[in-house]
Amino acid sequence: MSTPHYFIAIEISPFVKEKIEAQKNAWQEILPFKQWTHKQDVHITLAFLGSVKEEVLVNIQRFLKETIASLPSVSIRINKINTFGKNESPRIFWIGPENGEELQPIYDEVQEVVHKSGMNPESRPFRPHITLAKKWQGTKDFQQPETFVPFDMKVSSVCLYRIHPQETPKYEVVSQYRLR
Repeated sequence: MSTPHYFIAIEISPFVKEKIEAQKNAWQEILPFKQWTHKQDVHITLAFLGSVKEEVLVNIQRFLKETIASLPSVSIRINKINTFGKNESPRIFWIGPENGEELQPIYDEVQEVVHKSGMNPESRPFRPHITLAKKWQGTKDFQQPETFVPFDMKVSSVCLYRIHPQETPKYEVVSQYRLR
């Protein structure tokens, strides 16, 4: 049996998941990606942890509990649609905030938790996003969808997730931490 992998992410409310799902369903009809994210799996990643020893996981949970409750909840506007990878055949199709500066303090604190737990924090700049699809399989070059309805979203909790790669949905909430 392989060792489970974990990540820390902003939890998305059921109401917002429904908004995302409605738009995603329309895009699925016209965009031939290999894999589409399950409605229950949408999130905004703050730190990918990978395989973690039990004692490190306990420390991460303790530090998250101490840290996250001191941070204020924020509202963000999801108003950007974009990709990672080659423009003509992207690896990742996503939506997110225009710049995500409201999320930076949460991200910074989570990176500090990762560091205090003895793991390496992320070295790349924070690019908050919600992955909707992976692996372009179109015979023609990818074209951005013309229809996207921006929406507001309240960020009120951060979760530690466990990954179950062979299941659908893939992500299980291990613990949840409320922002104030």
